[in-house]
Amino acid sequence: MSAPLLFGVSQVIYKRCPKCHKRIPSGTECPKCKDINDRKWKKPEGIAKLYHTNRWRKIRDVVMAKYDWMDAFALSHGRVVPADTVHHIIPAKEDPDKFWDPSNLIPVSRESHQHIHGCYDESDGAKKDMIITLQRLVRKFNT
Repeated sequence: MSAPLLFGVSQVIYKRCPKCHKRIPSGTECPKCKDINDRKWKKPEGIAKLYHTNRWRKIRDVVMAKYDWMDAFALSHGRVVPADTVHHIIPAKEDPDKFWDPSNLIPVSRESHQHIHGCYDESDGAKKDMIITLQRLVRKFNT
């Protein structure tokens, strides 16, 4: 069925793409954004799934409150920075049993977190040194 003609010109109704706001014919998908719309989002699996639980939110809040929402790593270097992430000292992928262990968790800022993971990725020696440093910070704070 074709659109009715008005003075020899077909009338097409247009709409705006909700993503890029480009004008497209009604009833069609934006070719530019089609790939974005077709993307299938996977639910987290394995360890990543645990970060989306109420239990994790509660333990995260407990750890953050224990350190007054401050970056413990930055404090050890004489800087006062608010924390926004709780870091697993021994990575959860390496030892899933320590995922919930508060003595394996330390609040850090994004900057400190990137620095810590940079050390973890650098070499095994740098990783071990960083783990020892973070464990000492936790013990020092708890005494």
